[in-house]
Amino acid sequence: MKRCAQGLCLVVILIISSAFILDKMAMLLAGGTLLAGLLGQYLLFDHRFKQIVTSLEVHRSLERTQVRKGTTLRIATTVSVTVPPHVIAKISEILPVHAALQDGEITVVAEPALSVQSYQINYRITPLVHGKMHFSGIALEVQNAFFSDQIDLSIDPFSGPDLIVQPVGLFDPASKRSTLETMEIEKMTAINGYGIRALREYYTGDDMRHIDWKVSAKFNKLFVREYTGLVNRPPLIIADLPWRDTPHSKEDLSRMVTAVAGMAEHTLRSYPFGTVLLISGPNILHIIREEKDLQQCMSALREWMHPVERTVHLYHLRDRADLRAKIRHLDNQDPQAGDGGISAFSLSMKKHYLSVLQHMKAPAFSGQIARTISSLEIDECYIFSTGCGDLSHIRQIVRMAKTMKIRIHLRMPDLRMYTIDPAGSGHISADTVEAFL
Repeated sequence: MKRCAQGLCLVVILIISSAFILDKMAMLLAGGTLLAGLLGQYLLFDHRFKQIVTSLEVHRSLERTQVRKGTTLRIATTVSVTVPPHVIAKISEILPVHAALQDGEITVVAEPALSVQSYQINYRITPLVHGKMHFSGIALEVQNAFFSDQIDLSIDPFSGPDLIVQPVGLFDPASKRSTLETMEIEKMTAINGYGIRALREYYTGDDMRHIDWKVSAKFNKLFVREYTGLVNRPPLIIADLPWRDTPHSKEDLSRMVTAVAGMAEHTLRSYPFGTVLLISGPNILHIIREEKDLQQCMSALREWMHPVERTVHLYHLRDRADLRAKIRHLDNQDPQAGDGGISAFSLSMKKHYLSVLQHMKAPAFSGQIARTISSLEIDECYIFSTGCGDLSHIRQIVRMAKTMKIRIHLRMPDLRMYTIDPAGSGHISADTVEAFL
């Protein structure tokens, strides 16, 4: 019952109560008339609600009936319905359990019409677990000026079909190699092998040079070649969780959680173990060190992957190395090249930088990250962040990784994906990425 109907009920109660108190038959007749009208509106609404349910037809088609876990799947649902006058119907898809919505809208609004109207619902999901995934149906909400009601339609005409989600190992098992204690892994390394391991759909951030144009033209969508590569060191995964008091996008957080879980599972299936570091700004929350059990790793991620409270903040702290670089730049300037005003300004800026550098201490977060990373045998690191709030801590990690000759893959909603190569060959430079941060 909506507020309009609630207000009428309150008015009816007041009129009838006043009629009994004042012994006014006219007021009693007026209250009874309003009550009868409201009851008639409810009966008419209930009749139209049943008409909508009766006329509703749902046809759901899947891009594929069998997919690999973690693969994005496109769903197209056609809804046909007849909506009587003076009512509005909202029809929403009920997503399967253990499926993450990637993009698209799952709700349509059907306006009143004299004939049957068709509506299209297009969206994409990512299965998070393997097994049989069932589409349980749709949710229908009908409302008019006085009443609203909703129902979940889960019977056979509105549900289905079933989606078979296969484990990763059933599709492309990684063949192990015994030479130099290395193995063939399911990833695109900086130095690719000569063999093509598999073809998959293009995702934002993939190298455009690895697109297979012939296959893409055949299926009218972009496909990327995955090459085999030989490595023996698992990467470090760093998940930067948002601060609870900072506004953040729930869609970006959901995508980050899905990406971290997929990367952790990919690492554990491709390497003997995996390490995940969970931080929130300059706060180290938890580390899953050299975990071998996939279930325990996923359980720890489910426990920690949510917005948390930050006890320490950097608030756009300048890096000491940046200040030293500015001082060296001012020292290298020729005092005879410019006028007196520019020289005086440069001298005052140098004194300011030296004063800040003298009183600024290295943050404890830098030492914690240095001790954590130095205790691991890694060549590359993946950093996942929603990109909201202060990002000075990511600058600290990037600078430290560059010093330790570690390749950084930075994944953020706005920056897409950037690879920071300490050698500076063939990848975007660290200074360019820091400009974004």
